[in-house]
Amino acid sequence: MPWTPPPEHAAYYSIPAPSDTHSRLAELLHQPPNSDATWGRAALVRAPDEARVRAAHDHRDGKVYLDGDKKREWVAYQVWEPTKGSPKREADLVFLHGVNDYGGKFAMHADKFLDAGYRVIVPDLPSHGRSTGIHVHNPSMEALADAVYEVIKDVALEDSRLVQEAGGSYTQTRKIYVAGQSLGGFTATLTCLKYGAPLDTSLPAAKNESFRPTISGGIILCPMLAISPDSRPSYAVELFARLIASVAGPFPLAAANKGKNSEDPDVEEVFNRDPQTYHGKLRIATGLAILAGLTSINDKLSHLRVPFLLCHGTGDRVTSYHGSEKLYREAESTDKEIKLYEGYEHILLRKGRDAADDTRRQTVLNDMLDWLNRHQ
Repeated sequence: MPWTPPPEHAAYYSIPAPSDTHSRLAELLHQPPNSDATWGRAALVRAPDEARVRAAHDHRDGKVYLDGDKKREWVAYQVWEPTKGSPKREADLVFLHGVNDYGGKFAMHADKFLDAGYRVIVPDLPSHGRSTGIHVHNPSMEALADAVYEVIKDVALEDSRLVQEAGGSYTQTRKIYVAGQSLGGFTATLTCLKYGAPLDTSLPAAKNESFRPTISGGIILCPMLAISPDSRPSYAVELFARLIASVAGPFPLAAANKGKNSEDPDVEEVFNRDPQTYHGKLRIATGLAILAGLTSINDKLSHLRVPFLLCHGTGDRVTSYHGSEKLYREAESTDKEIKLYEGYEHILLRKGRDAADDTRRQTVLNDMLDWLNRHQ
């Protein structure tokens, strides 16, 4: 039976996704409609769970520019404050979404952490959500980690400004934990590699930082460190992509993970009805950047020295759990844990249809929260 949204959410899920309406020529020419650098995404209303969390919690919206004074490229983010009356913690959970998704999607899982006293920060990765760029056109994986760190810096600087305006003095005391799933898991890994404590200045883009917030650890879910054979494009597709990449980087070409994310067909249907997600095929430049990023990060895994938790399902048809096992073996961190969930598929945080069906998601969320609580 096809999925249908609850009546109160029907209006949201009837909104067309902006990227579904863009012409291929406009994308190839990098000419956004109405000169909107977010290609229409910033004007969308918030998703129902996202709106619920924002209504129930103090929050702020941020935007950090990636191109200095030009102010044409930015990453958007949200900060959700802990539930009033929850345990007082000086800790942030920065959660990074997967490919084709957006930061606000984490709202459906955020209550567990907000109620436990953690502040939650959810960026829209470059070219996703309300950040600028052709939807999911990401020619550099390194740029994702650098953008996340800019968000972390911007949040800390805004904290400082607010404290100073109130007449106080500010020193960074909050612990910062970077978490993510799939592409977000890759980005969380790379962010912790480059900007974890102690800062590894042997890696690019981690040098000469005048302000360096400290990253205390990572929670890495189903990271894109190795692609499952079920999802990797054929060599012929890869070769064709390389031949035309210089003139057709934004062109959507490979099916990649479509239809392989979950055992529940509703997951794909809900995703394709959400106007904030990207519904097309993987773009050439993004696919090639992923392949290059995989090669690069696998040469650096030993540099991961911050505490971390790895979570992966053995039934994952998108990213291979063997990539997580390799990271666990090679990382030099002396505080590392790995949890392999037998038979779980790629979307570890799939919301169940009822309490029994939701057991898997709750297991992963509880493992995440337990690890955070033990690292305070």
